[in-house]
Amino acid sequence: MSFLKNFTLAITTMAITITVTPVSSAITTLKLPHEKQNDRLNNRQNNRQNVEQIEIVTRGSSQKIQLPDTGVQNDGWSCGPNSAARLLRFYGHDVDYVTVRAATDKKLFLPQKMRNPLNNQWIEMRTGTPPMTLQQVMQRWEGDRVKKSQQTSFKKLINLVQSGKPAIALVRVGSISIPYIGSFPYLHWIAVTGADSQRQQIYYTDTNSQTYSLSYQDFQTQWNLGLDKDVSVAIANVLKSNGVEERTIVWIDR
Repeated sequence: MSFLKNFTLAITTMAITITVTPVSSAITTLKLPHEKQNDRLNNRQNNRQNVEQIEIVTRGSSQKIQLPDTGVQNDGWSCGPNSAARLLRFYGHDVDYVTVRAATDKKLFLPQKMRNPLNNQWIEMRTGTPPMTLQQVMQRWEGDRVKKSQQTSFKKLINLVQSGKPAIALVRVGSISIPYIGSFPYLHWIAVTGADSQRQQIYYTDTNSQTYSLSYQDFQTQWNLGLDKDVSVAIANVLKSNGVEERTIVWIDR
């Protein structure tokens, strides 16, 4: 892990040159009403490259899974434990967000915060819980039934949720720009709770305990992470060395 430590130090010392887009909330959520957001995103035709354009034909249910409310995320890193608590309670475990967060190793890929020298404010890096860590904390309650999949096919995700198995998906919800290096992506865990093949809609519960929908295309764009687009090879390699890959999901197989 010496490379990760050296990389972290290098990024930290470069903080004086960082240009950032501040995020107003400690919780990374998609704040716009999704019907309006979809209209906006659908106009971006270049987003369609790398999106799996498929029509899913399935006999599975299009009914949304109702997840229990185990608490609203109130920090900048624990979207994974927050989503995990919802799945664990769904499967009958007496846990809540605070319980699962306390049981989770707070491992971040880079320092959680950097100081912006332009306004002397701290900026959260929003790197969150690595996939392996999230799987391991859920295994405290569900053992080997907790599965993790990377580079997952969209059809597999659809089939899972339509068979009644919610899945926690890692998506990209923004980024900060680092001069001469590239963008560092903001990553976020959400609980996917349904898919409507006729309407081409993905349904999910966010860590603010609200439910939303995204079109198949928009969801896949975020789920693909874009590490091979505006993210430098160095940053992408650090993320991948910590298990961050496109189309990652964690779910309970029972």
